[in-house]
Parts: sequence; C-alpha cells; structure tokens
Amino acid sequence: MADILQKVQSGVVHIIHMVNEERVSSGTGFMVEGLLVTNDHVAYTPPTDSVVVIRTINSSSSVLLDGISMTNHDFLTRTKTASDERNYDYIVLDIPELSKQKLYNFELSNYSDLGKRIGDDIFFLGYPFEHFNLVCHSGIISSFYKSKNIDVIQVNASVNHSNSGGPLIAPKTGKVIGIITRKATGLTQGFESFRSILKENIEILSNSGARMVVDSLDFAQGIIVSQNQMLGMTYELERSANVGIGYAFSVKELINDYFFEKF
Repeated sequence: MADILQKVQSGVVHIIHMVNEERVSSGTGFMVEGLLVTNDHVAYTPPTDSVVVIRTINSSSSVLLDGISMTNHDFLTRTKTASDERNYDYIVLDIPELSKQKLYNFELSNYSDLGKRIGDDIFFLGYPFEHFNLVCHSGIISSFYKSKNIDVIQVNASVNHSNSGGPLIAPKTGKVIGIITRKATGLTQGFESFRSILKENIEILSNSGARMVVDSLDFAQGIIVSQNQMLGMTYELERSANVGIGYAFSVKELINDYFFEKF
C-alpha cells in the first residue's frame, strides 16, 4: 500500500472555498486523464460568491492560498460533465492550470471488474478537517448495496469532513473504484433531536417577551445566548464524530457517462 500511495499521491488535490479570505468549505478531488474529478456537492454546495483555491501536494502546508485561485463562477464554467448530488454525486472539470502540472492521473475501474469482495482491503486519500497535508485512511469493504439505484460501497474506515470527493483505491492495482461521498456516525438522529429541543427553547424565550432582570442583567437573554452556543456546538460535535463508517459511490456511472472510451 505504501508503494502505491507513493506513486499516486500527487494525483489528489485539495479544493477550498473562501469568502472574505476565510475558509467556508473544502473537499478533495483527484486527477483522471488530465481532468479533475470530485463530488458534485463539493463544487455546488458552497456560496456562489466564494473564491476557489485548488492546492496540490506541492503547495506549502503553511500558506492557505498557495494554489490555483479562481472565482466560483469560473470554477463551475470548467465543468465537462456532472451528476446531480442526489444521484452519483460527481463532477468532472477541465482545469488547464492543473493538467499542465506533472500530477499523477488515476485509472478508473468498476469494482466488479477487479473482483473486489466484502472484506477486501481498500484505502483512500484526502484532506480531512482543516488539514493542509495529504492524509491516508485504510480499511476494508464492509458492504455493497444499491440506494435509489446507486451502487454504494460501504467501507470500514474513518471518513471525515472534507474527505468528500477523494478516490477510493484498490491497493494492489492503484485503480479507483469509488468516490468518497459521505460518512455515518450513528448519532445523526440524536443530534437532530437535541437540536430540535434547543431551537424550541430559543423560540419560546425569544417570542414570549419574558424578562428576568436582576441587577441590570437580563437572564432570559443570557439563557438564549447559551442555548445558541450549545446549538452551534452540536454541529461541531457531529462534524467531528466518527465511528469508522464511510460511503463511496461506484465509478461505474462515471466511466459510462464520460470515460467509457478510456476505461
């Protein structure tokens, strides 16, 4: 795996969306035939007024803007093909500034063509959380199944925020069999229930007009502030929580849609 990683790592890029010089969103992408592949939601979910910075393994780990910069509008005009994020959630972009660099270009393969089975090893590369350095996670294929006619590969490995769009790789061949798309924590319903309670408390206190003033301190407003702080914390906790479950969408549809002559 280490030998394959050393060979392919330059083909994985970091996609960051900035607003007012602050990062608002980020994801991972990878190179195929000189084109950039990532999740559709990595490209389209961020604010339309963002600036996109594409960083490679050669970018400085201490300089956020050390990469290829363009407006979000310009970034999206480079689209060659895309799948709605509710379907196979991929987008292919032609970024000449990237293709001119000597980056590794991955081969795509449907997992069935490689004979991949439940229990087989996999690994994926990306830029999770606020990392500027490339990170490798390894595990096994824990399940294959279809969801709304989409071929899903479930993996027993730690998918985290900003891994979205990264390549799911077969260690023996270095070929990409899936695009990392989302994670699961098992805590989603718990967080949603807790947030619902907090939002209800905030609404009741905000609309009741109640005031509890003691020595010029309004305790009702203090409670609203604390409830809002707790609400914000739930999003951060959910973002960071991970129990080693991740999901990738098969590249089969991507091959059929755009790269059918190549792979």
